[in-house]
Amino acid sequence: MLQSVRKLVYPVAARFVSRAALVEGPLRGTDLSVRCLLVGSSRFIEELKRRTWDEPRVLRQGRMLTPMLKRQVASASPDFDLCVAVVPMAWEPTFSGLYTFRGTEEIRQIVDTTPSWDEVKKAFTKKKRQIVNNFEEKHGLSYRISKDPADFDTFYHRMHVPHIRRRFGALSDIDSYADMKSFFEQGLLLLVAKDGVDVAGALSLLQDGMVIFRRSGVLDGDESHVKIGAQTALYYFQLRYAVEHGLRAVDAMKSAPFLNDGIYRHKAEWGATVFADDEAERWVYYFATGSSEKAARFFAVNPVVVQAADGLRAVIGEPGAADAPRPSFEELAERYLSRGLKGFTVVRPAATFEVP
Repeated sequence: MLQSVRKLVYPVAARFVSRAALVEGPLRGTDLSVRCLLVGSSRFIEELKRRTWDEPRVLRQGRMLTPMLKRQVASASPDFDLCVAVVPMAWEPTFSGLYTFRGTEEIRQIVDTTPSWDEVKKAFTKKKRQIVNNFEEKHGLSYRISKDPADFDTFYHRMHVPHIRRRFGALSDIDSYADMKSFFEQGLLLLVAKDGVDVAGALSLLQDGMVIFRRSGVLDGDESHVKIGAQTALYYFQLRYAVEHGLRAVDAMKSAPFLNDGIYRHKAEWGATVFADDEAERWVYYFATGSSEKAARFFAVNPVVVQAADGLRAVIGEPGAADAPRPSFEELAERYLSRGLKGFTVVRPAATFEVP
């Protein structure tokens, strides 16, 4: 009975009550101390903390009534330099006009595979094109598509689960065996082999003419397989498969919205275009309430994709001189691998401007 009550109460409580922590410390790679109010309990918030500070100090933490956040940010509270809040989208009317930027916890990345293989390769970065030239011969890797349940068991227990645990540790969020088995029964399992041994796998769905790259893994989570190109092979062979079978795209699924995130960049290097997360249920609000210098440095450490009126844009920080020449769209796009972005918002110590 008590458990049933909790299930009914929790969704309501989660909408009106949020975890909050006041965190302070030198920004990663600098000696500038920045204090942030972090609101919400999610992997995004934990990742933001990890990216922003080496050793942050938690000054206060507890629970906050979500409506109270409006008072905190509307008063431009001197208690913090920035506030980052992850709250249900239903609160948008409350915070409209108060936030500096608004985004989601993840974005989608999709590679168009309708052109020929040579045309698809042109969207890769120069480095990726060099890697995939004679890829199979150089690395001694091959692939096969399997519908064998025994292969799925190996993929789930020896590839996917160890890989996720190694990557996320205590923050691991692992799909159940039953859920993954249903994906397998509806889609395809691509296995990459080295010297006759399967060393990596990708579980994908086929839907609306797309390969939807659901989950991946490397054998026993062993980084040595990554170093020989096994993870690269998962993207390479799926793209080849999609082109050769007349499929229109490979949906590389969701990534953290940080332009310098390794996973985001890896997908962008394959020519992936950025799309909004149409399944998101929460907004990430960025309130820059303190000095513009600290905001510039914060977004230099955390360049992030946000949603604007004209679509997805990137917010980047440039903590240098405010009167430095403005960068062109092409310069920023090259630095940040930004296919699909409408433009950039550049935050400097004394000015914020948009490019283009």
